[in-house]
Amino acid sequence: MSRPLSARRFAALFSALATGAAVLAAPSATAAETDLATTVRATMLQQHGDALKRQWDTQTLREPLFEPTRTSGAWVFGSTTIPMAHGQEHGAPHMALFLARKERSAWRVELDGTTGFATLAAQAPSGVLSDGEKRTFAANQNNRAQALAPTGLGLPWPVNVAWWMGGGPHGNSGNSRPFSSIDFNGGDGRVLSAGSGRVYKSCVVGRSALVKVVHDNGYSTTYYHMYNLTTLADGSAVRTGTYLGNIGNELPCGGSSTGAHVHFSLLRGNTHVSVNGMTIGGWTFYEGSQAYGGYAQRGSTRVSVGGRITNYGGGGTTLPTGTVDAGPNSTVNLRSGPGLTYPVEGTVADGAVVSIACTSRGEAVEGVWGSTDLWNRLEDGKWISDGFVDTGSNEPVAAAC
Repeated sequence: MSRPLSARRFAALFSALATGAAVLAAPSATAAETDLATTVRATMLQQHGDALKRQWDTQTLREPLFEPTRTSGAWVFGSTTIPMAHGQEHGAPHMALFLARKERSAWRVELDGTTGFATLAAQAPSGVLSDGEKRTFAANQNNRAQALAPTGLGLPWPVNVAWWMGGGPHGNSGNSRPFSSIDFNGGDGRVLSAGSGRVYKSCVVGRSALVKVVHDNGYSTTYYHMYNLTTLADGSAVRTGTYLGNIGNELPCGGSSTGAHVHFSLLRGNTHVSVNGMTIGGWTFYEGSQAYGGYAQRGSTRVSVGGRITNYGGGGTTLPTGTVDAGPNSTVNLRSGPGLTYPVEGTVADGAVVSIACTSRGEAVEGVWGSTDLWNRLEDGKWISDGFVDTGSNEPVAAAC
């Protein structure tokens, strides 16, 4: 069931932009927030600005967004995104997570995908990063050097279902390299996580955003142009098959879109990597002589742009998932059938990620977010009311039982 949308707190955007060091003085509370925003923006531009100017063929970039989401004492966590340049027709904005710690009178800012970020993440208080996030970031960092062409990732839709490859390997801004992105559309339009990890959103505008999943295998994936996004909170655990949003033409941070699709990208940390020769969803993708060309190969079968590709998965569960929300309690009862009159057959902990085999209508239950008669049968055959499972949707996310 979908969590009610709540207003996301954003810090005020500031016009001053530092181009020097990534640590600036912060003499007062108000100035400290201003300086943190400036430092985050400066760090993002220092690490990615020149490359994006070349990729987007522009001399100027739009001001990076500063989107803090959690604070605890001298610590702040959030995201920063450089929106697409004005007039840029293809691709997606560039996003990074940031972690900041005030050290005496200055801010230390690190972006995900760096050794410094992994070091700070290990030291961060629980109010800024959960233990689960710390483990994911540590695993992502440790596995990055060993990341292999068989990525272990699936394609962003249900297993054994075919979608169209509307645009073959291309750069995150069209013709730019590396060719890290592929455009897909088809099926019921529901975009699913390509692997397990933690989900984050940046550049949230209306019903859309740029969505990123940090995987523990050394990769990250991003998803752009979607609407009706998952209501899972930033940092929530996801598995292969967790709902993220619907394909669309949304442009929360610029770009263009002709025909609803998802712009799917492969990254290591916050750096895009080529999909050429990478195996995703059981297919090995190869770029063509030009952006948006190329093909996917599986055994002797080759699918070119405009063809349909079946997702054969990449490991882990292929079922849709949800996160248990027990409200004020620590656990939720599991039943032998879709109703409270069925015997209790165990419990599941608050915050656990569960795989949903199928759904059924049954006895109405007053859940965390209101009344619902939707029940989810888990892969072990036990049942849980959808009123206690955040699936990102108020509708069934699995086939009927």
